[in-house]
Amino acid sequence: MPITQYLHHQRFSPAAIRLRAMTNETETLTSGIDPASFSSVIKPTNDLFRYVNGPWIDTYRLPDDRSRYGSFDKLAEDAENQVRDILDADDCPAVKSEALYRSFLNTDAIEAAGLDPIRDELDLIDSAIDKAALTRVLGTINPAGGPDLFGLAVYGDPGDPDRNIAHLEQAGLCLPDEAYYREDHYAPVREAYVAMVATQLVNAGYAPAAESNGGDELPSNTGDDESNAPATVPSEAALGMARHFLAVETKIAANHWDNVATRDSVKTYNPTDYADLAATLKNFDLGSWIDAWQTAYDATEAAKAQPIDFKSVFARVIVHEPSFLTGLDAFWAEADLADLKLWARVHMILGFASSLSRDFDTTNFDFYGKVLSGAKKQRDRWKRAVSLVNGICGEDVGREYVRLHFPESSKRRMEELVANLIDAYRVSITNSDWLGEDTKAKALEKISKFTPKIGYTNHWRDYSALSVSADALPAENAKAANLYETGYQLAKVGKSVDKDEWLMNPQTVNAYYEPSMNVIVFPAAILHAPVLRPEGRGCGELWRYRRSDRTRDRPWLRRSGFAV
Repeated sequence: MPITQYLHHQRFSPAAIRLRAMTNETETLTSGIDPASFSSVIKPTNDLFRYVNGPWIDTYRLPDDRSRYGSFDKLAEDAENQVRDILDADDCPAVKSEALYRSFLNTDAIEAAGLDPIRDELDLIDSAIDKAALTRVLGTINPAGGPDLFGLAVYGDPGDPDRNIAHLEQAGLCLPDEAYYREDHYAPVREAYVAMVATQLVNAGYAPAAESNGGDELPSNTGDDESNAPATVPSEAALGMARHFLAVETKIAANHWDNVATRDSVKTYNPTDYADLAATLKNFDLGSWIDAWQTAYDATEAAKAQPIDFKSVFARVIVHEPSFLTGLDAFWAEADLADLKLWARVHMILGFASSLSRDFDTTNFDFYGKVLSGAKKQRDRWKRAVSLVNGICGEDVGREYVRLHFPESSKRRMEELVANLIDAYRVSITNSDWLGEDTKAKALEKISKFTPKIGYTNHWRDYSALSVSADALPAENAKAANLYETGYQLAKVGKSVDKDEWLMNPQTVNAYYEPSMNVIVFPAAILHAPVLRPEGRGCGELWRYRRSDRTRDRPWLRRSGFAV
């Protein structure tokens, strides 16, 4: 995933974007503020936050399918309904999007299939007779979405930002990060995680369920309202397998860098050639994994549309956490084959659980939705279908969204707003009395290279190679989407960075700053009231990010000759 700063979900956080309403004195003054909603009890001089927000906080009731809700969530809800209307239309022009949407809503077919969509992959894992065979199996099933011991992403080289390169990052865990495996306050989460994994192993037929007393039916599942099926209660044997799986993941997590370290752009920049990488992963046998990956990918329709030389992808990579790879290879050498197969088996099941039958899907939500996210109820299936479409081919339906819901006037207004902000920064920097002249020159140069992107891309993505069908099962479409995305992303390696590519869909309520390209992006869906009103003006507030010199990662901000 590219190093991108998001408005709400910041994986990396040196920069962020916020918007607030502002009127223009040269136009009719219009306000998005409703004084009638303010507190009549609290004085603004005593508690401004409670004065403005208190009545809403005290009276609002969070929907059961939400873990949070605010003005941006309202915007997202509006966009979600608008996309649904597009996909439900009889003459929907977004053909690939409509196919994914209707496939996910075909619950009868999904229930009838059960585990079948991933049974072949599980059989391959089960058939591995030694670690060498398992390495080949992992390579074979990876292109379509199989388990990852390490992550692979393609984006600009921080040392050569105009050129794309493959980035290797730590992976291999199904909890959010390594802290969940070691910190005491996450013990209840780990306990719930074990119960979830045990239940999925029972659902998949790898472990028995607990025996009911006197042959009575087990209690009804109280998780998803869609489900009236009996709950799966794992046996002690299943729980034992799940605890063992947690122990295996804990060993992998012990080699992970924490969230602070992974944000260090200097320590995570480690250019590595194939020979050194293969030597680091000698026990895992990187070459064998790559060969199996290549053979599997070449046998697919995706390869015909986008051939990939996988070994050339690894000719030179950026390793983000070198000690993780060293520890991972030692783990592979020491681990039992049975432990590694258990790890792969569970990761395969959890990776596709939300696309499988209700028993897998509900068990998945009960942990990831309830325990980790705090939601009380599974979202309506159509909403999940819209999210699926947005995640796989968002620009396909996004093109129609823009035509219907983002007039050219809104785009022009936002472009004018950003241009005014840039002018204001230019004046502020020029008149600064605390910045050195050299720093001023570099800052002004950076601003001159600054590129705002408003509303939607000018170069829509081509999804012709995406092979999905309304008649296919969601898990089958997910595999096809993984193959398409694999080819699309890996084809970028060694090529110039596409400065016109967007990392968000126009119907996404969010925004981001991309320091490697000095680009700020405002998708169309966030540029609606109350953020941007047709009758008013908006103002953007940019937080500081000072490491990128135009696009190259290096310190440039100086006070009195000292880098800061």
